[in-house]
Amino acid sequence: QALRQSLPFSDRTDFDDAHRGFIAPLPGGTVRDKNGRPVWELGPFDFLKTENAPESVNPSLWRIARLNMENGLYKVTDRIYQVRGVDLANMTIVEGDTGLILIDPLTSQETAKAALQLYYDNVGKGKPKKPVKAVIYSHSHIDHFGGVRGVIDEEAVKNGQVTVLAPEGF
Repeated sequence: QALRQSLPFSDRTDFDDAHRGFIAPLPGGTVRDKNGRPVWELGPFDFLKTENAPESVNPSLWRIARLNMENGLYKVTDRIYQVRGVDLANMTIVEGDTGLILIDPLTSQETAKAALQLYYDNVGKGKPKKPVKAVIYSHSHIDHFGGVRGVIDEEAVKNGQVTVLAPEGF
């Protein structure tokens, strides 16, 4: 209660900032595998739509959980996009002159593929589809590299069509 009364929860700037650049949501709020089973679902998090935290939850943690529910494709700045809320991490898409650079391709092949498709469906419509030319892993947590096979294949790496960059010792 003391925390709830001492912090400026009426300030909505964080929510405005989190929504800035929004282009499109994850269609249907679910990513499924090839057998139709859910891999990622937003529906189970609907309880976070309630603005006020239950008495048993730190209201500041509740607020950040609600902010993390912003999901979909966002334009960060010219030629830089993020797909947020379709996995534990965010995937960043950088538009290069000859193709795309993907940073942190999420946890699973299915979510990474869905994230890239969300980009293709909403950016550059009517233009030739830019290929993925490089993938960057920012670090070795699984949610930052586990989905790579959903956006590139090993043969493309072996034949030099795609470059994968990772920290030393990865």
